[in-house]
Amino acid sequence: MCYYGQMAATNYVDSRCKTAVNRVYGMPFKWSLNPYRGCVHACHYCYARETHTYLGLNADKDFESQIFVKSNVAEVLDHELSRPGWSGESIAIGTATDAYQAAEKRFRLTRGCLEVISKHKQQFSVVTKSPLIVRDLDLIADIAMHAQVRIYFTVTTIDEALSDKIEPSAAPPVIRLKALETFAAAGITCGVMMAPIMPGLNDRQDQIDAVAEAAAAAGAATFWAGPLRLAPPVRNHFYAFIEREFPTLLPWYLRRMEGQHLPERVRERIEERAGNARVRYGLSLAERRTPPEPPPVRVLPAQLAIPLPELDAPRDIPLRYDPLSA
Repeated sequence: MCYYGQMAATNYVDSRCKTAVNRVYGMPFKWSLNPYRGCVHACHYCYARETHTYLGLNADKDFESQIFVKSNVAEVLDHELSRPGWSGESIAIGTATDAYQAAEKRFRLTRGCLEVISKHKQQFSVVTKSPLIVRDLDLIADIAMHAQVRIYFTVTTIDEALSDKIEPSAAPPVIRLKALETFAAAGITCGVMMAPIMPGLNDRQDQIDAVAEAAAAAGAATFWAGPLRLAPPVRNHFYAFIEREFPTLLPWYLRRMEGQHLPERVRERIEERAGNARVRYGLSLAERRTPPEPPPVRVLPAQLAIPLPELDAPRDIPLRYDPLSA
């Protein structure tokens, strides 16, 4: 069944799920919950774009316009949390989609999941860019009386012009911070995740300081900055965006990315600058509830192990940007 949202180009596709809570490896949380798949925010850096390719769709327009609605997710979640063997560990909501994107206004799946979470007094966290989460403040505050709750807002920049380019359909940063302020005033522990940090776009110390300062002013308790990561399908999309909007940065990315990751020295510099900002504005590092676990070894059949070519820049293209000197 296919629904049509307010934007003519967005299709909402009913997709009943078999599981609601999914085991996660290599992240600072063990369990994730995503009521939707795909995201209309259309952030060009989003690592979750890769997930649409698992369905035979692309990581470009399909990810932004083909939104899968897990219509039975609350029912399945209730069943899973009712199991005697359920550990009760915190569930991270919105790790591969924004659980409060525009679809939530209509389908209210995230609200339904929170009602189940309230029933089970289950601890959880949410990561979002949407002020729609304020709609559920009453329910979230009630859950916080019985279980640990953490609300995180992603704020990559406070420069609205830059935000409009890199995350074109997300709420403006000032609106996200206003929503954070509302939650903090209600006594809910909140944090800001400045992620990803992208060399040449938002990695300078003054840019990181500006987000941390705004986070502290809004009442955030924690601040974390994470480096850009580009899985192959996301990398192709991101490079096309950089070539179109910031062409002088493209040679640096083509030469310096180490597989999916920024160079180690750049990642260390990002961590150092984020640490400086936390000290300057009295913020803590976002909690890491459990140490990341490596994913289980997965052996692909030989016929599926197709090597992906590495993109590179011609040697005669000069590097115009050095993030270590920014």
